[in-house]
Amino acid sequence: MLISMDDYHPAADGQTADTAHFQRAIDDIAAKGGGILYVPPGPYLIGSVILPANFTLHLAAGATLIASSRAEDYSAQAQSQAERSTRALLYAYGQKNITIEGKGRIDGNASAWFAAEADAMGYRLPLAQRPRMLVLEACRQVTLRDFTIEQAPMWTIHLVSCEQVRISRLCVDNDLTMANTDALDIDSCRYVHISDSYFSAADDGICIKTTRKPAPLSGPSAHITITGTMLRSNSCALKIGTESWDDIEDVVVTGCTIIDSNRGIGLLSRDGGRFRRLSFSHITFNCIYAPPVHWGKADPVFISVRPRHPDVTPGEIAWVQFSHLTGTAQGAINLHSEIPGALHHISFDHLLIDQLPSEHPEQGWYDIRPPCNPANPTGMGLDNAYAMNPLTERPWGVEAWPGGMPGLFAQGVTALSLSQLQINRPEPLPAGWNPQLIVELP
Repeated sequence: MLISMDDYHPAADGQTADTAHFQRAIDDIAAKGGGILYVPPGPYLIGSVILPANFTLHLAAGATLIASSRAEDYSAQAQSQAERSTRALLYAYGQKNITIEGKGRIDGNASAWFAAEADAMGYRLPLAQRPRMLVLEACRQVTLRDFTIEQAPMWTIHLVSCEQVRISRLCVDNDLTMANTDALDIDSCRYVHISDSYFSAADDGICIKTTRKPAPLSGPSAHITITGTMLRSNSCALKIGTESWDDIEDVVVTGCTIIDSNRGIGLLSRDGGRFRRLSFSHITFNCIYAPPVHWGKADPVFISVRPRHPDVTPGEIAWVQFSHLTGTAQGAINLHSEIPGALHHISFDHLLIDQLPSEHPEQGWYDIRPPCNPANPTGMGLDNAYAMNPLTERPWGVEAWPGGMPGLFAQGVTALSLSQLQINRPEPLPAGWNPQLIVELP
């Protein structure tokens, strides 16, 4: 069954709310057991709509869904939270066989939710209760392909406890001055395949995590494949964690490109879940400094096991492989664990990096946020980004490299394997650089 939005006579002027027209069309399709909603070219202003099972939303080339700037237009309340918000533009819970496709766009209208100017740390203050653009919870057989999401005001796509997910030829292109706008969050999902896509955001590009949420939605993230995808981020282009209450296992990333990112690959264990059997291969990167509000210091690979709360022991990170990584970086590879024996069997094989000098004042410092610190014992959010350590007059977790910046730093790592590594450094070394290429500490 195929229905066109034209049959429901929306205003399609980008200014008059068409939410009721969309929901009525979707409900009619659901009542007939499923089908396709075809959205013709034109601008459609909408708030929350609920998606059913056996449903395809087809956005034709030239069709644009514009997210409302009014908080009261978001009636859909997800069970999961992101940055303390439960609001969502497109939402489904417990449904099967959902597809969103086409050459059309979703415009998140982000500027309506942020201050016009950034502060000294590079942060544009957001309004409360910003909506996520697409939230699917406990859904199966999900397909996202070909469409574009731009200017999301919050996490863009958040998949929670979903299975059998295929994402291909997707484009997420968010404003790089607007924080907390993760492009894609894979949260307690299994059997996920992501390919041939482009993700750009001020916050994480792709983030695999297991957030703390209601029991029916809790569980591991596992069996995830990412291939042929381009990533850009002011935070971390490809991140696993920091929210890691359940295990994350069996992730394969290959053939990807990381463009102008503050951190390339980040594995951050802060909560109780374990990371195991992760593989990263044939990845190119360019890591440069971003505004200081973002975590990271131009590090191509960052692995970290440390508490964010004194009462929670973070899970181990083990059996991680990096092979055939190549690119440029203004920072260094940083591997560390504050929990004895919790970071082990990490291997690097065929690694080529040009480590570049920079005039940026942060070169010579490393960033292990979020930490557990007296100012913010939960290690979450803005408090953690701004809480200053009086000993350094920098945010907690931003510290000087011991002995200067090396090419690779490892502390508390067991069974670290390094093979065929070439890290090219300037000669003579700039001030503040460690003369040792590789620094290993117990």
